Amino acid sequence: QVDFLRSLFSRTLGLSPAEKVLDELSIEAVARYMQSGKCKNVVCMVGAGISTSAGIPDFRSPGTGLYSNLQKYNLPYPEAIFQIDYFKKHPEPFFALARELYPGQFKPTVCHYFIRMLKDKGLLRRCYSQNIDTLERVAGLEGEDLIEAHGTFHTSHCVSFLCRKEYSMEWMKDKIFSEDIPKCEACNSLVKPGEFRLYD
Repeated sequence: QVDFLRSLFSRTLGLSPAEKVLDELSIEAVARYMQSGKCKNVVCMVGAGISTSAGIPDFRSPGTGLYSNLQKYNLPYPEAIFQIDYFKKHPEPFFALARELYPGQFKPTVCHYFIRMLKDKGLLRRCYSQNIDTLERVAGLEGEDLIEAHGTFHTSHCVSFLCRKEYSMEWMKDKIFSEDIPKCEACNSLVKPGEFRLYD
């Protein structure tokens, strides 16, 4: 079916046939291709699965996932903890969870370091991450290497659209572990880690 669709699209769009780069569909074939010198741009798309072996829960696993463990916060529904409207009214659950999951309490996994190795070898084009744990950064990705789709703990911002003052990871860490609800020094609005866009 894949070959049929590829052929159909190629004919319909007037594209020349794509060069076959793998001799078979296997992880070994991918490794051979990467070692061949022909592979120049690797794009990684990662999610919770690469961080679960570091001890960070995923969102949806029954019994162990983050959503299963949020009942203690008396949320109207699990996703509320990441929604900006709920956060502005009830920031306490978010910051209690942030204390539990704060970066630095977990170490990058082999997968994180594999992506770093791709960078070091000049093969990594970009890593798109759904994770907020910053383990990709801890492993050595930065700037153009990394797109953090759901935000990050790396920086924090005032939630007021009129202010948007930025705060460092160290500033936020002090607030989170002192159990203070972080407030903007410029306008007294709430300050939230990164650009958390999970359900904004």
